[in-house]
Amino acid sequence: MEHSIARLVAQFGGSLAARGSHGWDVVISAGTMCYQWKGRRVVPEARLEKTGTGRLIRPYGRYYVVRLGGRQTLVSASEAMLVMTRPLTKARLSDRMDRLLVHQYIQDKRPIAPYRYERLTDDQAVRFADGVLQGDWYIPAAPDTLRVADVATFDWDQMVPRVDNNSFYLQLHYLTTVHQLTRAFEVTGETAYVEHAARIVDSWHTRHPAFTVSRKREAYHEHGTAIRVFHLLGFFEAYRCAPIERDPSMTEKLLKMLYDHAVLLATPTFYRPRHNHGLFQDMALFAIASCFPEFDRSPEWERVARARLDAQLDSSLAIDGTHLEHSPGYHVYVYHMLSRFVDWANVNGFSLSDRFDVIDAMPDRLVHLIKPNRTLPMVGDTGGQIRGRHLIPDVESHPSLAYALSGGGEGVCPSERMVNLGSNYAVMREYWTHAKRPFSDATYILMTAGYHGAAHKHADDLSLELYGLGRDFIVETGRYGYADCEERLEAMRVTSHNTVHRLGDELDLSVERVGESGIVSVEPTGKQVVATGVSRLIGKGALHTRKVVYDQARTLVVFDRITSPEPDLFVQRFHVAPGLDLVEGSPESQNVRFMDASNRAMQIVQLMAGDESYMTIEESHVSARDFEWVSRPQVVSIECGTDVRFLTLIRLDRTHSRIVKTQVEETGDRYIVSYWLESGTKHVIRIPY
Repeated sequence: MEHSIARLVAQFGGSLAARGSHGWDVVISAGTMCYQWKGRRVVPEARLEKTGTGRLIRPYGRYYVVRLGGRQTLVSASEAMLVMTRPLTKARLSDRMDRLLVHQYIQDKRPIAPYRYERLTDDQAVRFADGVLQGDWYIPAAPDTLRVADVATFDWDQMVPRVDNNSFYLQLHYLTTVHQLTRAFEVTGETAYVEHAARIVDSWHTRHPAFTVSRKREAYHEHGTAIRVFHLLGFFEAYRCAPIERDPSMTEKLLKMLYDHAVLLATPTFYRPRHNHGLFQDMALFAIASCFPEFDRSPEWERVARARLDAQLDSSLAIDGTHLEHSPGYHVYVYHMLSRFVDWANVNGFSLSDRFDVIDAMPDRLVHLIKPNRTLPMVGDTGGQIRGRHLIPDVESHPSLAYALSGGGEGVCPSERMVNLGSNYAVMREYWTHAKRPFSDATYILMTAGYHGAAHKHADDLSLELYGLGRDFIVETGRYGYADCEERLEAMRVTSHNTVHRLGDELDLSVERVGESGIVSVEPTGKQVVATGVSRLIGKGALHTRKVVYDQARTLVVFDRITSPEPDLFVQRFHVAPGLDLVEGSPESQNVRFMDASNRAMQIVQLMAGDESYMTIEESHVSARDFEWVSRPQVVSIECGTDVRFLTLIRLDRTHSRIVKTQVEETGDRYIVSYWLESGTKHVIRIPY
């Protein structure tokens, strides 16, 4: 007796046909063989004359039961294309039939190029991944390694050593090892890598389900959660393309993880506005919505991500392309991430807003942040390491930046020597090229001012760095490293910066002060250049104005004026670079001279020392590299009043020609500072009020 298709479906439950018809269609190409049951066998019936779309009733072995042209038939699953007609919810992922269909649907999706947060060479990827297979995990942050003998029994909380580096836990939980294994599979095609990555993902998810967000702060860090999304998406792409037997339950798990991550990323209370962490949250949310438009909430997630991305770009990038998170190092970092994100979107056909066009200007702004020794100023959370030729992708496309990074050996010589970068940094440079002096000898001055939010902001408003004669003279403290320790706290305090503050008080970095500081101007005045910055972060209704007047050689005057409603003690600090020792003068005379072993010297003279003013030399520290803490001196001056003024003359030299006499005249709208060198020569600098 012939078995009808209807009876075949009925034996699996009366509601299956209706349930299946609500969620799936099947596209069948012309020429595809259709089958029917005869007896207990599936036999060919006829080939389809033209391409058609049918309603899927249910899968049956290697066939689909389809309603096509008013009748039911069977087609080979391998010759049909699934079409999802109802948005994918988490509930559907848990349905037995839908789980199998979703698994197949995902396998058949078009390839999607993954976004690479971490850049690894092929050799690095294979080397790190081989270590992971052996149980030796490489975590980029110190202490660098973690022994995981058996990932199936690994306790991500109790079996991880406690270390003094928050970045270690961040990288562990954003699954850097999964990324290493994914990349190694892409390089070699060896399935052992992707299979082990699946075990790590399963282990992590088992111990960190989404409902533990409030208790698992290290696992669900706002930034780490976003980065984990990129690594999961990259792994998912490798997993579904790998020549392995894929498990529908793993597909279900990965989709649910991504769904839960998107829900979390879209949650306002989890979101970090005005911060690069929030920027990455938006990028990750946009990536999930774009890669999986089948999710029922993807249109909403994409709308939220787009709106927040535009707001993040508005708050974190000045109109000229300067990054505004108070740290030159993050200008580089954010450019890397955003430029690769734009490339990723373009490759995959995902459209971004025109607001992303501003990142094209970021390399040109970076030109002026590069010091003559090819480091970045250690402002905010910036390290002092030498920046290599490949600081950003495709540096050859930015010839002025190539010139700065190569020490003048490549590219095109820039023309601007004095710039205001986004009202956040004032930069003054002696020269880009010189007929008789090397590139690295040029004097370089940077002053920073700006408060755009909490991101990487130290108490450093109106702080400055001074470089010349091939070395640092006045330099910021650096970031030390992201650790819960006294050194990190010290690096962020106002006492570690080259600025002015109230004695015993920090700067006022409350949210109400956002926007109340900045660089006003950088402009030539005769043969001089004057950089002006203002800040109300000094607190209690006071205003701090700093003018740096630079003679375009090796001498400058720093004029600090603090107007305060009430009298107070105000402290000016200049932190001297390591390797410079006090060789002449004294704090009592408020005239001190520091020199290094190569006879490169800096003289600091307070020109308006009153009867109650005070200078001292105190200990300080600098951290040019993470977790390095080097002692160095600082020059501290104190004045009291409601209209406090520091007029500080600073001169660099290596000829033993010291300042022996100074004179200050006040003309009504400016100070005229004259100083005489030991050789008898007189020099004049004019400082506008």
